[in-house]
Amino acid sequence: MQRLTEDQRARVEKLARDEGTTCEGCGCARLRCGEEARRTHDHGLMVYLCCANEVHPRGAYQYFTILPGEDIGA
Repeated sequence: MQRLTEDQRARVEKLARDEGTTCEGCGCARLRCGEEARRTHDHGLMVYLCCANEVHPRGAYQYFTILPGEDIGA
């Protein structure tokens, strides 16, 4: 497991926006990246994205995969 810096989390959020990723529950594009990333079997990264929409009082989380070679900073 790898802890992400604030800068890395911002890059992941931008990457998700650029790919058109939205909340699976409500369609909102305001997704916030979690603080940790896990390596995938193909050496990419997997993070949680949390929807910032108030319609989810307990939060709504989904996985987001970052492919190997995608740069989110060191």
